[in-house]
Amino acid sequence: MAPSDNDVSQRLKDLSSRVRAARAEAGMEPAPRPARVAMSDRMGLGFRIAIELVVCTVVGAGMGYGIDAWLGSRPFGMVIGLGFGFAAGVMTIYRVVKGLDEAVGLGRASRERDAKTTPPTED
Repeated sequence: MAPSDNDVSQRLKDLSSRVRAARAEAGMEPAPRPARVAMSDRMGLGFRIAIELVVCTVVGAGMGYGIDAWLGSRPFGMVIGLGFGFAAGVMTIYRVVKGLDEAVGLGRASRERDAKTTPPTED
């Protein structure tokens, strides 16, 4: 005869409480589980980084192709544009990862970040 659902759930709760008590006694507190919100934030940041790198590279290559078509200097404009686009993508990723993307302009963002981390001095 199979045990009832209530009996099984009660046994599982009992086991869980005994495991928690044993861990507390041994000083092995489990690491806190990351919240789903934090997981989605990290995933969103990863997608943002990937998209920005691809878009910057494609825009740079497109601008280089346009310069090639205008000046007739194939393939040099596209290669140079591709390089500049990739460099712009890497710079954007660096700013996103460092948290410098909240304000307009890299200098302003750096100053605001430094002001947040540096405690004010008393004169």
